[in-house]
Amino acid sequence: MLKGLSYNQTLIPNLLGHTSQREAFTKMSFFNSMVQTVCSVDIRAFLCRVYAPQCEAGQAQWPCRSFCEKARRDCEGLMSNFGISWPEELQCSSFPEEMCISVSNWQFVDDQRTLTI
Repeated sequence: MLKGLSYNQTLIPNLLGHTSQREAFTKMSFFNSMVQTVCSVDIRAFLCRVYAPQCEAGQAQWPCRSFCEKARRDCEGLMSNFGISWPEELQCSSFPEEMCISVSNWQFVDDQRTLTI
């Protein structure tokens, strides 16, 4: 799922507190079939940025709340068809609204610059 990322440095522990790549990949594997169904064009990028976040200048780059909300909105119907709820650990309200990776063009957004990733 992580092949072809536009970045090559990530940070452990990740945004969910996983302390090893093995733990992160195990938790992320829950989403493999959802990514394969392409319930959202953004789900793969969103999950990668949560479970294997881009590291820039020693800081993890969080996905924005809007990125989470779009991925969730696009995939929630499919998940409910299988009796699965959106994971508690991915509650969109816990994601930032500023200084984060946005859904549009997966950009890093802060008050002073916009850098396409």
